[in-house]
Amino acid sequence: MGQSESLRRDKFLSVLERDNLDGYLIVDPCNVSYLTGFQGDDSYLWFGDVGACLLSDSRFEEQIKEEAPDVGALIRFSGQTTIGLLKRAIADKTFSSALPKRIGIEAASASVSLFNSLRNDFPDVEFVPCLGDVEKLREIKDEGEIKAIRDAIDVTIDAYLYVKKTIESDATEVDIRDELEYRTRKLGGDGVAFPSIVAFDDRAALPHAIPTRQGRISDASMLLIDWGAKKNGYVADMTRSFLTEKGLNSTSGNRSYRAKFNEVFQIVRDAHDASIESMKPGVLCNEVDKVARDVIDRAGYGDYFGHGLGHGIGRVVHDSGGLSPRHNEPLAPNMVLTVEPGIYLPGWGGARIEDDVLVVEDGVEILTRRLRVDE
Repeated sequence: MGQSESLRRDKFLSVLERDNLDGYLIVDPCNVSYLTGFQGDDSYLWFGDVGACLLSDSRFEEQIKEEAPDVGALIRFSGQTTIGLLKRAIADKTFSSALPKRIGIEAASASVSLFNSLRNDFPDVEFVPCLGDVEKLREIKDEGEIKAIRDAIDVTIDAYLYVKKTIESDATEVDIRDELEYRTRKLGGDGVAFPSIVAFDDRAALPHAIPTRQGRISDASMLLIDWGAKKNGYVADMTRSFLTEKGLNSTSGNRSYRAKFNEVFQIVRDAHDASIESMKPGVLCNEVDKVARDVIDRAGYGDYFGHGLGHGIGRVVHDSGGLSPRHNEPLAPNMVLTVEPGIYLPGWGGARIEDDVLVVEDGVEILTRRLRVDE
């Protein structure tokens, strides 16, 4: 807390200079936290050309002193408005050297109502919709962020191994999800990164299947689990697909199912391994996606891999950046991304393998390597 956020705010000043802005209003709670260390909500960050100021309310006054002691703050009380605080911040020479005329605002997070209020209350100011400026900074992690992601991954793996070892034969998808999320907290996670995905058999053909109470693991031939812990403000995201005890037994019907699963799983694994092998600084994100997509295309399953190969992770599970046909920026050291090829066959099932990787100077480090892809 403190030094890293201060450095981030210093970097963000270049955005104002680049876009000829006199100030910037940060409204996304995740971005407010990234730039200040403050973990609360319902608060904005005014970013002038001289300094930054949190615009919050009395519920968070003491929390701001504790979490963001080096950031100015204006606190609203009952009957006051955030717009009123912004007027005070804009006029304060502590934060702005002169009255701003062009102010950037996060277009993806600001409501139409807020935007209209700002234009009505500040008729002499041009509010400029901006996209992805803080998110772009968040793509490159510092040492503290990488450690936090490693810690979240450790909890993620430990919870999975515990549940896989102890789950009872009559467990439903919901039972497995609930036990996994409980164990995540029990083992030190602050919570889960996203609602866990647990899918038996043909429901694994739904990439974001919502767990149900239908069916039992003892009756299922395969299982897909996509889960992740959140710890110290950062997240992990993993997926594993595997045959159950029933899927592994030797009856003739299961031999056929097992052969099909092994075929699909191996193709996904080949795509996973080839794409990771291709990753290093300077390689374009969409080129990495193409490596995996080509493997699956050549195997005849190209129509059954519809999502991107991966996404950035950090403070949120879908952080800025990613591996997909539409991402054409180059990889850079200290990016952390998922690699998650999958094949989804309606009426049969699917397989996905997802690992979290850190881009380093000469390639990548698989942060989730402790859990084998077939485990």
